[in-house]
Amino acid sequence: MSKATDAEIELRIATLYEMVTKGCSRAFIVRFTAENWKIEERQTNSYLMTVKDKIKNTYGQEYKETILSNHLAQLENLYEKNYTIEDFRECRNIIDSRNKLLGLNAVQKTDITTNGESINTPSINFTKR
Repeated sequence: MSKATDAEIELRIATLYEMVTKGCSRAFIVRFTAENWKIEERQTNSYLMTVKDKIKNTYGQEYKETILSNHLAQLENLYEKNYTIEDFRECRNIIDSRNKLLGLNAVQKTDITTNGESINTPSINFTKR
């Protein structure tokens, strides 16, 4: 059995990347590589580690920050357009969306013992007798 060329390795990694992103199981991938490329499970694991590293690098923190910046810019654009046409209700919705995206909304607390209903406490009279 001959060693794979760099081009073959890149093609294999690209194929496995697609399989992983489509949700193929590890067992399916191992069987696929054994049948189609005649490689052992150990080599498949090596390729899968490379694929997982590529996914982490592609969708890591920098990606999240880029997406966040893009969404904030889009919301700002929508806000300006709605403010121009005086759709203030939508402006408020956009502000709420921005705050949720940035995690600025306070956590809402609900009393689970009463399903959110107010608790009626007996009044205490502190007057002297």
